[in-house]
Order: sequence, then structure tokens, then C-alpha cells
Amino acid sequence: MKRASIILIFFTVLLSGQLLKTVDRSMLYRLSDNEYYSYNKPNWGTPFSNVPVDFVKFYEIGFTKKNIPAMVLIGVSTAFMIINDEDILVSVQEFSEDIGLDRENNLKTLISIDGKNIFRAPTDLSSSLYYIGDGWLHISIAASFLTYGSITSDNRALQTASQLAEGLMTTGITTQFLKHITGRESPSVRTRDGGRWIPFPNQIDYHENVPHYDAYPSGHLATAMMTYTVIHENYPEYKFIKPLSYIAMGLLSYQMINNGVHWISDYPLSIGIGYLFGKIAVDRGRRSVAANEINGRKVENEAHYGIKLFPYLSPYGDLGITATYSLH
Repeated sequence: MKRASIILIFFTVLLSGQLLKTVDRSMLYRLSDNEYYSYNKPNWGTPFSNVPVDFVKFYEIGFTKKNIPAMVLIGVSTAFMIINDEDILVSVQEFSEDIGLDRENNLKTLISIDGKNIFRAPTDLSSSLYYIGDGWLHISIAASFLTYGSITSDNRALQTASQLAEGLMTTGITTQFLKHITGRESPSVRTRDGGRWIPFPNQIDYHENVPHYDAYPSGHLATAMMTYTVIHENYPEYKFIKPLSYIAMGLLSYQMINNGVHWISDYPLSIGIGYLFGKIAVDRGRRSVAANEINGRKVENEAHYGIKLFPYLSPYGDLGITATYSLH
């Protein structure tokens, strides 16, 4: 994510957070046959206060013996992909040309301040695929959960919004930090096959020539993975979330190679970053409750007759409401 996107994330979370009021009552939800979780209502400062601790948790969890296989997999797959980056880039772009998929982003600027693009929207298929990882889309998803949770007094939806805001900050900060120290050249401006790496680049040069230094890792894919993880962990009963998210992330990953923003080797670490920060946010935002601890407590999402509304946001930025009808 670029500077303007990060600033907007903080501003949007701060503004929307004013709608969240602290209460002591928790709500109980059944996420599967034998899994119950208690969700408290977050307050406006929850995402901000959690961020520093999330970085500590990221280090503690990520660098443990249990996760050594995952780290090795990320390292080995990245190394293998680096070797084949140029060939994969050429193949993707040639295939895209054959099927008529544009390489250009073609995003239309709707809001700008002092010459800086603040809000852009897709105008065609190419830019819509790229927009799947845009910060504005994920802010809108968080806002839809916030709106739904506020209207229906649903703690799970409010926590999901809070966790998404938290994840946007942690993944954004982490990927930007890594971009600024790895200095990898983007495919669109490469000066040699696979792009050059300039570790710890001059920061003035970096900000004057961003594409020459900011390929690794992908902030778009890390953000998309974090968003999927948070929503899937909180709403496992919605089986369409997993395949829909994987398809969306696959299309995003393909298009970012096609339009020369990223190499395929930029992705493994991005996926790991997004997944782990998503899991950390979810685990901090709920508490597991054993079935024998329920003792007559109301389970908020028990099936019942009637219509239940749920926020919907398409990969192309269309916001709406879906309805589900329960028969038992």
C-alpha cells in the first residue's frame, strides 16, 4: 500500500471507531457443531491498542519450532520462484495478450489532494482485478461489517470490523517496512531479468522512484489474505467464503504479474504475513467457550425461522445487502 492508502486507513478506522461504544455484555456464537465463541463489543480504540502487541505476537508465533516448516516452505518457494520469475512474467503477459486482458490498471481518480491520488475506482476488467487488493475495497468491507453490527447490535460483526482495521494497520506497516529495506525492482521498470535488488535503498530515491524499489513483498496480496482469514475464521458457516476468496486472490495475483507490479516470488511471504496477522487479530477478539460452560446462555446465531440480512461487497466495489432465509 502506498502512503496515501495508509493515511486513509488510519483516518477511516478512527472515524468509524467513534460508532463503537464499550459494553460489558458479551455475545455467544456457535461457529460449528462443537465450537462456541464469546465476542465482546470492541471500543473505538481497540484496533489501535492491539497493534503493538500484535507485532510482539507475530514474532513469538512466527519464529517458533512449530512454524519452522512454514518458514522453510516460504523460503524455498520464494527462491524457486525467483529463479523462474522472468519466464513466468513473460508467459503471463503473452497469454494475457492472447486473451485480450489489458496490462494497464486504468484506475480513474475520483478524489485527489494536492496532486496526490486519494481515491481511485476501476474502469474495466483489468483494473477491477487489480482493485481486489486495493486498500479502499478492504476498508469498505470493514465498514460494511461495522454498519451491519451497529444496526443489529451484533458483536461478532463489530469485532470483525475491528479485527479488519487492526489487520489493515499491521499488514500495511509490515509490508511497507519490508519494501523499504529490500528495494526490489518492479517488473514494469526492470533493468535486468528478475529485477534488481537494492537492500536498504536511499529513502529519498525510494520515494522519488517508488516502482524501482517497492515490489517485495506484495501489500495487496497480504491485505487480501488477512481479510479472508479474519472473515473466514469468524464466519466459518458461510462455505462460499473460502472458494470465493481463493479465486479472487488468484485473479489478483495473476493481474499484478500481468500489469508489471509484482513478480510471482513476491507472493509467498505476503500470504504468510496476511494469514498470521489475520489469525492474531481474530484470536485476540474472541474467547473460546466450552459447551458445558454455556449454562443456558443465549446463542446469537442459532437457526430460526425468518430472514437474516448480511452485508455484501463485490470484488468490484459494489456494496449491497444479501438475505438468507432459515428453515429451522
